[in-house]
Amino acid sequence: MLKTYQDLFRISGAFRVVFSGFIARLPIAMDSIAIIYFVQSVERRYFIAGALTAVAALTTVISTPLWAKAADKYGQRKVLFTAIPIRSLSFLIFIELVLADTPKWIWFICIIFAESASVSMGSLSRRRWVHLIDVENKALLSTAYTFESLMDEFIFILGPILTTVIVTLFDPKYGILFGIFFLLFGGSLLGFHKISSPSIIKESNYEKLDSVFKNKKLQAIALPLTLAGGSFSAINICVVAFTDERAIKSVSGLLLGIWAFGGATSALINGAVNWRVSHGNRFIFYLFGMTIVSLSFPFVTNVWFLGVVLFLQGMCIAPLLPNGLPLITATTPESRLTQAITLTTAGIPLTGALGSFFAGKLIDSYGASTGLWLPFIFLLGSSAVALLYFKEYRG
Repeated sequence: MLKTYQDLFRISGAFRVVFSGFIARLPIAMDSIAIIYFVQSVERRYFIAGALTAVAALTTVISTPLWAKAADKYGQRKVLFTAIPIRSLSFLIFIELVLADTPKWIWFICIIFAESASVSMGSLSRRRWVHLIDVENKALLSTAYTFESLMDEFIFILGPILTTVIVTLFDPKYGILFGIFFLLFGGSLLGFHKISSPSIIKESNYEKLDSVFKNKKLQAIALPLTLAGGSFSAINICVVAFTDERAIKSVSGLLLGIWAFGGATSALINGAVNWRVSHGNRFIFYLFGMTIVSLSFPFVTNVWFLGVVLFLQGMCIAPLLPNGLPLITATTPESRLTQAITLTTAGIPLTGALGSFFAGKLIDSYGASTGLWLPFIFLLGSSAVALLYFKEYRG
């Protein structure tokens, strides 16, 4: 069953891409909670901390596609060694500004500047697989994408736990500092790895005039995933509120871990099986499955049932991107691949911010069970959009 993974790691440079990409991506699961811990420890209010993380997330919606375009045009190495120092220095300045109790608007400016240098490390890693895997072994590309999604699941399990341990044992500011260290270390390992670095392919005159987002396959994957992103943030908040209402708030971390574990299990299986069903059909199956499972959320009455539902929904989440990306990479010019891969998930922070906002409003007014309708609503919208592109998934 694991032969496909063995074949993948026989490729020269594969382990370096996985290891460096994993380390460099750890901050995406650390930064938000680290900022909240740090700012709240100084400001003693969650409002400012929450607002800062929301602004940070929305800034990445704009910045990551732009850096991806630059990576295609100038190479990943130049992008990494330009963006990472800017981001790291900006966060160091942010820490000093907060500790010095400067005006709050300066904090927001600094966070915007830091996140304007935010690069989608996952997209860079996935683009490197396209370069590493030769034409004869293109079937392994799906396995590589799945393994990257498996790493994402582990990152979102490990990141919050690691941050909590760090800020508890040390000072709250160290949550941010460790994130900077992981970015510098992992980003440098990736940037210096020449074997996996994609070649710079000059765009044709037609490609310069044409928008990468005009690709129907890209739209068919990116738009449903963007809407689905709102459900992810809503679930996070609703799970915490659900356990808090039952005076077992400490169980929320375990439940969210079960959610991620469901995704990790599914990702492992998805990459190991030689499927006869097309990527597009599998994408639709998992998206519709996730929507159907989420319909049970509002009717959950205890944490055991919630744990089962979260596990099942997690199993539908992890295979979405690995099955969507092959449709995109097969229909996108190599000169635009990093942009296309990044745009696939670039909109998720936007709907994530909306999901968090509306979920909080519903919970405050009507309770967690009512808030749990929101994931279903977002996913119903995601499935409806997917139906508009149904023919793009065929074949």
